[in-house]
Amino acid sequence: MKIPKFINQKAEAMKKLILLFGLITFDQTSYFGQTASYNSIECYGTIRYNWALVELDGKFGFIDKHGKEIVKPKYDKIWDFGIYRDNWALVSLNGKLGFIDTKGREIVEPKYDSIESFGIKHEDYAEVKINDKFALIDKRGKEVTQMIAHE
Repeated sequence: MKIPKFINQKAEAMKKLILLFGLITFDQTSYFGQTASYNSIECYGTIRYNWALVELDGKFGFIDKHGKEIVKPKYDKIWDFGIYRDNWALVSLNGKLGFIDTKGREIVEPKYDSIESFGIKHEDYAEVKINDKFALIDKRGKEVTQMIAHE
């Protein structure tokens, strides 16, 4: 059975629409005409303006609008920017938490079991936890207290 021409035209239009939003097309090529190297690419701007969240073998990272890799897909999960601190996104790697910034840099190494938002318990600090010990990090991502056990 021959497929009517208007259906093929609609399929091509859908591919172009998908390409405009930075998604992988049906033939696994990206908007830039290169072979896609990710399992999935989300719409640009979903988490970070002009960046698209990418997934490769269950790990997440970001590419920019030109297809350049900004954050290598290595994280198990990446949360939205600004939830814990302006211009930072919480990341998870092997069950541990840390932060990346809007330049793609890892500001806080993923080594904590939990991280509170800045300003919740301490005005300019976030409480971090490893096992049963707690410390505070500042807005540069540096530990400013020693890890101590809560009593």
